[in-house]
Amino acid sequence: MRPNCRPWFHLALAALAVLLAACGTYEEKRIRELTHEKGFGSKAQGDATVENYVAGGDMVHFLIAPDVYQHPAARELFRLTLPQRVSLDGRIQIPYVGPVPVLGLTEAQLTVFVKGLLRSVFNRQIDLQAAIIGESKNIYAFGETRRKGVIPLGMVGADLTVLRAVSEIGWTGLANLSRVYLIRPDAEHPLQVEINLHEMITTGYTAMNIQIRENDIIYIPPTFLGLIARILERILAPVAIAVDAMLGIADVRAAYDYATGQRTNGVFFRF
Repeated sequence: MRPNCRPWFHLALAALAVLLAACGTYEEKRIRELTHEKGFGSKAQGDATVENYVAGGDMVHFLIAPDVYQHPAARELFRLTLPQRVSLDGRIQIPYVGPVPVLGLTEAQLTVFVKGLLRSVFNRQIDLQAAIIGESKNIYAFGETRRKGVIPLGMVGADLTVLRAVSEIGWTGLANLSRVYLIRPDAEHPLQVEINLHEMITTGYTAMNIQIRENDIIYIPPTFLGLIARILERILAPVAIAVDAMLGIADVRAAYDYATGQRTNGVFFRF
């Protein structure tokens, strides 16, 4: 009869299994700590197409009547009228107060916030109005588009729709305009909408001319023949690089031969 396994052997196996499980999930735990539950993932959240808000990289300044900072006790308030970039940690400098966090505040919220800070300093109401110069609100374009990657909203304008956005971005000759994708990213409920832009252009039917929001992604896939062309392009890319390199070496060598007199083709030096 086979003898029973010793209890310590089972305990060692259990401990080893726990150790291996802990080692396998350590990186996964670190990754989970970096993920978020809602939104796009940026620190400042808002919808710039509805109401502008302070994001990283924006410039902020305030409209103040000149008679306010002409008073000797409030001359430093003039600095608020000068545009200042939001720092990496989301702060701006307020005279007589110091650095304060403003990331994610709308213009109305920022106005009320700074007024409250200055009231505690001067014991009176300072009339001012915040203004945000947005440079970091973007949409994204990928696929068969002329312009790819980050597209600043300021370059394509306000009240943006799919038709206008694609018209501004442009498309290649391989683009399938019958299947344009508008993707609204979110950590909890992302949205993907397929739009027949070709129908919209040829018929004027604009039911799917959806308004573009900040951080939206426009993806234009290639047609079937365009997909084959892209596959062949990737396959032949190394060959093209090798041929260009060989031709470049040949051109350099020929130029050297002409310059040193080893070749005497007068056409090379003809202007």
